[in-house]
Amino acid sequence: MNGERGRSVSTGVIAAILIAIVALSIFFQNLDIFFPQLLEPDPQIPPPVVLELPSFLEGCLRNEENTLTIYEEDGIVHGDQFYQCEINELSEADEILKKQGLASINSQEIHFSMSIQIIRDPIRRQQALTREMMDWQRLLQFVGCFYHCIRLTEIEITEDNILDYAVPLDAGDWQVDQIYQIDQEVFGTIGDRLFMFHIANVLIPHEPSDEVVLLDVTDPLIINKIRPLIDIEIPQP
Repeated sequence: MNGERGRSVSTGVIAAILIAIVALSIFFQNLDIFFPQLLEPDPQIPPPVVLELPSFLEGCLRNEENTLTIYEEDGIVHGDQFYQCEINELSEADEILKKQGLASINSQEIHFSMSIQIIRDPIRRQQALTREMMDWQRLLQFVGCFYHCIRLTEIEITEDNILDYAVPLDAGDWQVDQIYQIDQEVFGTIGDRLFMFHIANVLIPHEPSDEVVLLDVTDPLIINKIRPLIDIEIPQP
């Protein structure tokens, strides 16, 4: 009797397993009916597009690079412009290293970059401007962050006090809706664009190669140099 009962239980278990396998097979074959959203392909995020831009500053001697990287993130189109060039004369030692494919000893480079975000909603655009300014000022509040951070001030940066740290630039001279400077960073908006750039050390054209100064963002010549970058065409990715 026990043997017959054992065989009966074993047969029942095997039958239950077979029924479960068949049921699972039917279920997976009809996933598109039960859960159609599972089989929909994930929306493909287009890869960044990199465009070569014309020369930006005078005085570049070699290895000039001026690019615009376009990508989309969270419904916002970004255009990151990056510029660099070497401005110093190469020494004999530098020339020897260069012939061997090695970096020069005393390479002096200029870097300038601008970030543009196309945000069509005005409320969201203003919020993004405020957030970027707050993030920058908070960064300036801390030092020594390689090992640990030391807070320079106990004042909490908020939406209500961020303009206390910002210097408004002349929006009319820049022909923009608003523009502010915090330390060496400039923030502004025009139309549906939020733009930001860091005030770089740049070569004075026609001066010795070791003469570099900070860009003066109130100088009409500097404004005329940077302003077209804000309007640069950014195709939708």
